[in-house]
Amino acid sequence: IGDRFAVLELLGAGSMGTVYRARQEAMGRDVAIKIVRSERLVDAQSKSRFQQEARATSLLSSRHTVTVFDFGEVIVEEDDPDPCEVDGSLFLAMELLSGESLGARLKRGGRLSPQQTVRIARQALLSLAEAHDKGIIHRDLKPDNLVLTPDAHGDEICKVLDFGIAKVLTHQGDIDALETQAGTVFGTPRYMSPEQAQGKQLDARSDLYSLGVILYHMLLGEPPFVDSDAVVVMAHHIKTVPKRPSEADPDLVLPEALEVLLMRVLDKDPDNRPQSASRFIALLDELGDLTQLPSAAATPLTAPERTSATMIRELGDGGHKAPRWLPYTTLLGVVALAATLALSVGRGSLTLKANLLDEPASRAALALTDQVADRALAIDRRAGRAAQAAATRATSSAAPSASVRPKPRVGQRGYKRFDRP
Repeated sequence: IGDRFAVLELLGAGSMGTVYRARQEAMGRDVAIKIVRSERLVDAQSKSRFQQEARATSLLSSRHTVTVFDFGEVIVEEDDPDPCEVDGSLFLAMELLSGESLGARLKRGGRLSPQQTVRIARQALLSLAEAHDKGIIHRDLKPDNLVLTPDAHGDEICKVLDFGIAKVLTHQGDIDALETQAGTVFGTPRYMSPEQAQGKQLDARSDLYSLGVILYHMLLGEPPFVDSDAVVVMAHHIKTVPKRPSEADPDLVLPEALEVLLMRVLDKDPDNRPQSASRFIALLDELGDLTQLPSAAATPLTAPERTSATMIRELGDGGHKAPRWLPYTTLLGVVALAATLALSVGRGSLTLKANLLDEPASRAALALTDQVADRALAIDRRAGRAAQAAATRATSSAAPSASVRPKPRVGQRGYKRFDRP
């Protein structure tokens, strides 16, 4: 890749592009190179957007954020008889990680202890706090985008991947209506905030909701809403209050304060959530020492030895049957003709202004938004009917049965009357 990186091996490939192990000779280190397929970057404006996103990501310095070292264009030599990539494709050079994703950890062990959960969530929040302060929203937080990797001292830490699909927010410009509706539904439905599912403009509190869903998943072994249909899941995020962890699993040993905080983070109204990642961290710190809680059901924090190649295979296209919700994210990814930084490590896409959107695809995205609204309305109606039926049953049980009449008794004036219920 130019004269800066020597490609060593292919680590993984997906619909969005490819990932290689490469050697950065000048620095004497191996890196992971993500190359975006050139057909997704069709003009100068979309390439400029890629550069903007990459530059913003490279400014993040938290030890809990994957480091972006460099970015640019692939240059294919004229005398190369069999180039592995298309000339002009864009790339990101990132730190090469070992370890495993949180998604793989949860698949292997089911759930984590409260202390492990809080530790991972807090470290992810440290990454988000810096990004949010720089105006960057992740928009696609999920277990597969959190990697558990050893640091220089051998201690396991959490790093957040794929800020590349984030939109750099500016105080001067607003996102136009079409971009908001067609673009902000990008993400993974199971971890999507209500406002993102509705195609609304997002701020940092959307990421906090998504992290809350991940926290719920770590504690209970699955997110609060699970369905093979993405539209149903998105509608539940909009309208359905999730079960409290103690209700979902009565055997779960969980501090009440942690449960209260979790339900607050999962509030449908962003104004009722913690208003920043820093505030969320402070609330977690107020929980105190959780090490005295039983954790026999939790998986150990020590991860099996895995390389970036292993993680990419886990998070990429793989050979597994795709869930029914995958076509929705694929459909929405077609809408944007901008750079995609989420390759085999995470699905998602950036968005462009209306004049760069593919019209049929944007109509499909808007139709999907309408489907979500319809499902949410149906959930509302079902909840209303259930509440009405419950009220009717309660009234009926309180009233005396028509077949059992109360016994008459003699009143003070000598006539018979029935006691009123």
